[in-house]
Amino acid sequence: MALSSMDFTPPATQNVKLKPSVYEKIIQIGASETPLLNKIGTSSVTSPLLHSWLTDTLADPKKNANLELSKFNGETKNTTQKTSNATQIFITEVSVTTALMKAKQYGGNEMEYQVGKKTKEHKRDIEFALFGLGRDSDVKVSVFKEHVQAQNGVSGEMAGLFHYIAKGQTSFSGGKRGNVLAFDEAKDWSGTPSLLTEDKLSQILQSIWDSGATPKDVFLGASLKPAINKLATRIFGNEKNLVGNVMSLETDFGTINFHLHRLLSPKYGLGDVLIAGDFEFMKHGLYIPTFIEDVPTDATAKAKRFYTQSTLEVRNADAFAIGVGLSSVEGGVLKLKK
Repeated sequence: MALSSMDFTPPATQNVKLKPSVYEKIIQIGASETPLLNKIGTSSVTSPLLHSWLTDTLADPKKNANLELSKFNGETKNTTQKTSNATQIFITEVSVTTALMKAKQYGGNEMEYQVGKKTKEHKRDIEFALFGLGRDSDVKVSVFKEHVQAQNGVSGEMAGLFHYIAKGQTSFSGGKRGNVLAFDEAKDWSGTPSLLTEDKLSQILQSIWDSGATPKDVFLGASLKPAINKLATRIFGNEKNLVGNVMSLETDFGTINFHLHRLLSPKYGLGDVLIAGDFEFMKHGLYIPTFIEDVPTDATAKAKRFYTQSTLEVRNADAFAIGVGLSSVEGGVLKLKK
C-alpha cells in the first residue's frame, strides 16, 4: 500500500516532513514592499488560461407586511453573475558565477543575497499587476484595461483591481465610473485634483456601506498622507493612533486602518488615488503557487528561477470604492460629516 501525504504512524501525529509552501514563506519577506499582496488572502485556480468566479447580490430591503391568510408568492430571480480574469505568469531569474559564489565578501553568500533580493522583486511585480500598471503608456488607461487571455505567442495578462471596481463602466458619468469616484474639477480624472477632506473620505466610505459591505482598510500614498495626518490630529489631538506603518481611525463606519502604498505615488501616476474596502473580498488566485527551481546551464554559474502563475479575484466589487483626483493641500480645512 502506497504511503500518501496524509498518512502517518503513531506515535507520529502528522507528516512533519512535508515542506511548507514556498509562497507562504516568501509572502513574509519584504512585507512592507507589497502591502496589498500581504493583505489579501489566496484562492485556488483550476484553469491555466482563464479563472472565473460567481457573484450574487441581495435585493434591496422593502416593506414586508402581510395578511394572516396570504397567498404564496415565491418569486425568485436568478441574479448570479460570472466574472473572469486571465492568469498571468511571473518569472524572475538569478544567476551567479561559480567564482563569485566561492569568493569571501561582505554580506555573506552572494547567491543567498541575490535570492532574497529577487524574492522581493518577484513579489513587487505581482503587486504591480494587481493594480493593472504597465499595460499602457497612459496610466489612466492601463489600470482599467480588461484581461488578455494567453494564446500561442501571446502572454496572458490579468486585469487589475480598477477594472473590476469600475463594474464594467467604460467612462466616467457624473463623477462616477462604477465604484470609482472622481473628485477632480472635471469629474473624470482629467482635471485639477481637489483637496481630500473628511467629507470626501466619508463619501467614499459611505458608498461601500450603502452597498451592504463594511469598509475596513484604506490604501493611499505619501502625497495624500498629510490630509490623513490632519484628520488624525483633529480626532486624537497630538497623539496619533499609529502602529508601525498603519494608522487606525474611528469613524461612523467603524475602525478604518490606513496603509501607505509606494505604488500610489506620482511616480506611477496614482498619487491622487485612495482605495478603500473590505479586502476579504479580494483574493490572489493561485494556479501555480510560487516555487524556486534550479535551472540547468552549461555556463560556469548557478542559476535559479522564481515562477508564479496567478490572477486577481474580486469577489464583490461593491465591497470597494476608489477615490481619484484627490490632493493634500497644506493648510486646507478638513471636516468630517457625521
